[in-house]
Amino acid sequence: MRRRRPIALVLLVLLVAASVSYTSGYTLDLVDGAGRPETGYALYTHRGYSLNPAHPVSYDAKRITVVRSDDNGRLTIPAAFHVHWPFPLQTHPRLWIAMIYVPRLHNAWARIVQHSPESEMGIWQMTTQNRAMVFDLSDRAERWHGTLSNLSFFMGQAVRDVDHSRAEPLLELIGHFRAEYNAFLVRHNDSPRPLPPMPPLFTDEEKRAWKAMVDADLSQRPTWGLEVRRLYAGEISNLANVEAGLRR
Repeated sequence: MRRRRPIALVLLVLLVAASVSYTSGYTLDLVDGAGRPETGYALYTHRGYSLNPAHPVSYDAKRITVVRSDDNGRLTIPAAFHVHWPFPLQTHPRLWIAMIYVPRLHNAWARIVQHSPESEMGIWQMTTQNRAMVFDLSDRAERWHGTLSNLSFFMGQAVRDVDHSRAEPLLELIGHFRAEYNAFLVRHNDSPRPLPPMPPLFTDEEKRAWKAMVDADLSQRPTWGLEVRRLYAGEISNLANVEAGLRR
């Protein structure tokens, strides 16, 4: 019996080590193309992977969370402990920043995965491990539309998963989304939509079908104003209900 106790203790320690993990904190400084600090938001979680014989399956170890930077553009992601199924059933989660949004630059394109970010030239760029340069997209309708699309998608995830006691940054983000929508229409309402690039490796028949579909779409909504209203007008009208629900 006495021999079994140390063995049981060792097994318990191994089980805890395989089931409990720690993610250190992370800071990111946001600047514009001239290096000036920019206020922004990050939407993040801590993501790991579950064992699956067919393909990796991710899991989120905490709720999707929205944080706001300070006035000097510094985003701070706090450290966190996680409890999960023991490795290898689930890997230790790592920081996953799904979206960084800088309202003044109309830019919600940046994301940072597991502290190994990839820059997207002309839109945002990591100048160091903890500094992101974000560029103004207001004169590029297609990219600005991408900001609206990213805000819509990730806000929807956050609304479903939010801790209502920490909903204030998400409420601010919703207000910014409404402002982005209105500002886009003021700037690009009558701007023509471009022909999108054709997907590669299409057969001749698939190319003809794709072109007919795109031509029909552009003939119905030739301007960005018509397209953006189609995509987001209903969502914008429902924002008041969403905000009321978050404030309860």
